[in-house]
Amino acid sequence: MSYLLLPRLRIRAADAMAGNVAISPAKVMACILFGHNLGRKTGCRPLQVAILHHDAQLLGEYGSDGFYDFHPQQRRGATFIDGVDYSSKNPHALSLQPTASCHLTLSLLVEVRGNVNIERIKRFLRTARIAGGNIDSHGEIEAEDELDALHLPKGFWLIERSDLLQTEGSPVDALVAAVGRKSIRTETAEAPNPGDSPPPLPDSWLAASVLGYAMNTPFEVRAGVRQTDEGETPLHAFCEPLLGLVQYVSTGDYGPRPIPWWEHTWLQDDVFVIRQTQSIASI
Repeated sequence: MSYLLLPRLRIRAADAMAGNVAISPAKVMACILFGHNLGRKTGCRPLQVAILHHDAQLLGEYGSDGFYDFHPQQRRGATFIDGVDYSSKNPHALSLQPTASCHLTLSLLVEVRGNVNIERIKRFLRTARIAGGNIDSHGEIEAEDELDALHLPKGFWLIERSDLLQTEGSPVDALVAAVGRKSIRTETAEAPNPGDSPPPLPDSWLAASVLGYAMNTPFEVRAGVRQTDEGETPLHAFCEPLLGLVQYVSTGDYGPRPIPWWEHTWLQDDVFVIRQTQSIASI
């Protein structure tokens, strides 16, 4: 077992859409599946991924109402692919596909089984993407057998807060209420003495994030789907994203809690999710 640190990945023009109902820079699903892709392309076996957030910039303009009046930048292609790309109202104009993008700076901590080839990882990062965004640069990659030997940068851990959706009412209403509340700035708690319980989590930013997909059609062979690297056509199903809730917690406020690892798994044959290996909020 070893640990891989990919520090300060600067990601340009990543997808900021969280399904069809939310815009969020918390790209947890993309980061975890990026780790899976890294393993396939470099020969190691990532088991878990932890995400340190450093910076995000949503690409768009703010209206007169400030933060809650955001207009994302939209993109249009310069040429068409086929006839259906044109607007139904104007046959001379390309149709608009609603998008939202952001620039991100993240550090990813990966628990790995197997050998880590840093040179191969560097080559992978030259063409890899996270949430569709290009990785323009990164810090010095580290790989160590012990977690304490890594030089973790300061930032904000992304942790799961599904506990805040476990209310008597609708989880949708609970999600909207959570992300719509105003965060209160709190002072950093003093470090506890050895053996003491960690301080409670601060009242910090919450965000919606896609944490799973539920299939709404059977898996079957379909025309036009992406093929595997080996040229095979995989089974395909249409699905709907499952929105969850995550919290940004600074490394200074996080305290002596365990690393907030994320993993991916199938809850059942038609539900794929990512989740934290333990409930950090309850510690």
